[in-house]
Amino acid sequence: MHPLHQIVQVPGNGGVHRIITTSKQGYILQSIDTEQRRWHAPAQTKVAALEEIAIYTLEDQVPLWNVFRKLWELKLEDSAIQESLGNEVDTKAMFERILPNYDTGRVYVSDMRKVLRWYLALKAVVDFGAELADSEKSASEGA
Repeated sequence: MHPLHQIVQVPGNGGVHRIITTSKQGYILQSIDTEQRRWHAPAQTKVAALEEIAIYTLEDQVPLWNVFRKLWELKLEDSAIQESLGNEVDTKAMFERILPNYDTGRVYVSDMRKVLRWYLALKAVVDFGAELADSEKSASEGA
């Protein structure tokens, strides 16, 4: 099972959320932040699973999991990542360290900031050192 399979992003509702349960009426989500509040999202709510999100590069797309793994492998301090969110130049420089060949025409600074913030929020609840199962590896490498 992919480490991000139950983690979603809801447009218009900042941050990332864990799916607690689903039903015909919608989703029960739990915010992954300091307050960890639970809330109901109606079935019509558009949710995007983080395991399905990818970042455009000049060659192809890189799954978000691989971007998070690269960040984890760099062993950056949270304060360094947080500091890079302060201005556009620092954000771009940080993202270039993670994914040097990102598509500058399709990946905006707001996207970069979102990825960095998500990583900081998820660090406490997701094991970025975990290996994906072979079938998930091949699917994410082919994405």
